[in-house]
Amino acid sequence: MTPYAQSLLAYIRPECQASFAYEYRRYAKDPVLAQTLTVLLGVVGGESYYFGNWRRGVLMSLAVFTGIGLFITVPMWIVRCFTITADCENYNDYLAYSLAYRYMGGAMPAPEPPQAAAPGTSAGPRPTIGGLPMRRMQRI
Repeated sequence: MTPYAQSLLAYIRPECQASFAYEYRRYAKDPVLAQTLTVLLGVVGGESYYFGNWRRGVLMSLAVFTGIGLFITVPMWIVRCFTITADCENYNDYLAYSLAYRYMGGAMPAPEPPQAAAPGTSAGPRPTIGGLPMRRMQRI
């Protein structure tokens, strides 16, 4: 569970925390598996299929098999090898936000996620995800 997902548990009613944790573990994507798929099957869009982005995966597969892959998918694959971990963490944070919003009943907004750190630092806040309006929540 990401630090952002753990911080959201404080805002969820105690009787819903177990359901939140279960659904988060069920739907969250593993960064190690995503990195492995990117390195091994990234040229044909393997990580896109894992994240559920079927259109992108099919387009990348078609591009490789038609010969355009040298100019389009190979550069995308090289860049994706370095950015997939952050994308996976952003996906998991968005999932946590969505689940927390559901378990809070939609009446109260979730707290604002931490802001982005400088590139290359492993420990630090992550960027705002999904463009959703996230306001700071007051504790009662």
